[in-house]
Amino acid sequence: MVYNACHNWCPKKDPEDDTEFEDLPRKTLLRPGEVARFLSVSLKTVYRWYRLGAIEGTKAARCLRIYRDSVVKLVEGNDAVP
Repeated sequence: MVYNACHNWCPKKDPEDDTEFEDLPRKTLLRPGEVARFLSVSLKTVYRWYRLGAIEGTKAARCLRIYRDSVVKLVEGNDAVP
């Protein structure tokens, strides 16, 4: 257990433990539909988050692909997204 800044005892998270992301495909680049299904949001929301910089990705041949690490970071950080 680790004592965090909020003065709460919480279990130390193993950086290799990826159990909460087992439904997220284990590939570097994800299709917007995969991200939308995992986060239970619409495709439109995924594209908007990309446009606003809430998630990172790349476009190749007019196809958007989202970086898996960006989705994990969003979920772990519980970042407020627009």
